[in-house]
Amino acid sequence: MNNGSAIKALTIIHKVLLVGQILFIAICIFLVSAKMIDPASEEMDRIFQVIALVFSAAGFFAGATIFKNKILLLRNMQADVKEKFLLYRSACIFQWALMEGPCLFCIVCFFLTGNYAFVALASVLILLFAMQAPSKVKIAFHLGLRGDELDDL
Repeated sequence: MNNGSAIKALTIIHKVLLVGQILFIAICIFLVSAKMIDPASEEMDRIFQVIALVFSAAGFFAGATIFKNKILLLRNMQADVKEKFLLYRSACIFQWALMEGPCLFCIVCFFLTGNYAFVALASVLILLFAMQAPSKVKIAFHLGLRGDELDDL
């Protein structure tokens, strides 16, 4: 992979995951607003709210913590740029998965209950996910690389 294609590929992965979440929430909002599903009981709604909050907070903070720890290991690692980037890519995808899972859970909870509080929580998670988009500057900062080293990717 030359001329930034590895970075472009990682960016495309992020955008596809982001668009998938946005499309899923849009479809669910349409289906619920069109009253194509009967909402779950209020008791289930409350249970889902607690689970969604805990799952969302745990996913976000676990993803951020694990990502930070992996980045610290990568900075101190004696490896070439391509090997560091491959490990960086896996750390990014793992972090994104820990953020996307709770988001999708919130969207499903909204679909089942019709409670727009789940849409609000999912929207916050989508915004946090969007802020994690990779860029050359972020990658260089995280891995402690120079600009010319990034050109090898």
